[in-house]
Amino acid sequence: MQIRNSFIVAMLICFLGISDLAWGKILILNGLTHEYQALQGEVRKGTIELKNISEKEQSVQIYQKDFWYSYTGESKHDAPGTLERSNANWLNINPQFVTLQPNETSLIEYQLTIPTNDSLIGTYWSVIMVEGITPPDTSTVKTGIKINTVVRYAVQIIANIGDTGKRNMQFINFNLARQDSITTLQVAFKNTGERILRPEMGIEVFDSNGESLGVFKADRRKIYPGTSAIVELNLSSLPVGKYSGVLIADCSEDYAFGTNVNLEIKNE
Repeated sequence: MQIRNSFIVAMLICFLGISDLAWGKILILNGLTHEYQALQGEVRKGTIELKNISEKEQSVQIYQKDFWYSYTGESKHDAPGTLERSNANWLNINPQFVTLQPNETSLIEYQLTIPTNDSLIGTYWSVIMVEGITPPDTSTVKTGIKINTVVRYAVQIIANIGDTGKRNMQFINFNLARQDSITTLQVAFKNTGERILRPEMGIEVFDSNGESLGVFKADRRKIYPGTSAIVELNLSSLPVGKYSGVLIADCSEDYAFGTNVNLEIKNE
């Protein structure tokens, strides 16, 4: 079975009805990840910059959620403050509702106040949800169900307590998959430490004679403590055969995790 990662920071949620996708015209101009380094008792201020690029007035509501995800594809947006490492209660957001005229830009301001708690270690995070509000339009519908589209953005707010927190990672599962002549090594891994990691996964592959056939890499992935993810390494250039490999997760800052793997690529 081929597993796909479902880590999504900008979510398009469609409800029953028909829509002109107007709510897809609200954009966030300054990114979906806001990350800070701070110590206990310190304050960080930030903004979320919105723009209405449609020709219609758009209303937006802003609220908070916790965010967790797994390599299995499961993800959760739970009530703020649910996760052990949630920083949702450290945030003050203003405003929580805004209406933008066509082509208007607006700023959502927030303040992140780190508690004066010496036990805080590592990374804490939550998300600020930015969701378009569209009133039901029944002007052209006499019977039946009308479909409206709602766009939600999840802006991740990350607080790292200085340089504290253990960095640790666990390899969970390896799966060699082949589909449409494309061979991939799927690597599932979990952040078992206390601090956010951004591993770049790479595998050096060796033939039966011990000769290196090259290093195959995947893009870096962001992974929070207690969450897990999956990456795919494209091995399509390797012919049918048996190989050994050294898999390295390079997390930068002199942190790397590795393991040995054996591979067998078979005919379809």
